Amino acid sequence: MNILAIIIIVLVLGMVVGNIMLLKHTAKFSMKRLNQDPIEKAKETLAQRKQDQDK
Repeated sequence: MNILAIIIIVLVLGMVVGNIMLLKHTAKFSMKRLNQDPIEKAKETLAQRKQDQDK
C-alpha cells in the first residue's frame, strides 16, 4: 500500500512540475500574432494577393 501511495505522489508531482515548466516555456512567446483580429488578417491577406496579381 505504501508503494502505491509513493507512486501516485511521484506521478502527481511530475505532472505539476511538467505544467510549471510548460508555462515558463510558453511565457517566452510573443502574443502579437495570437491577438491579431482575424478579419484584419484576412483583409491584409486579400490586399497582398491583389497586389501580387497586379504585378
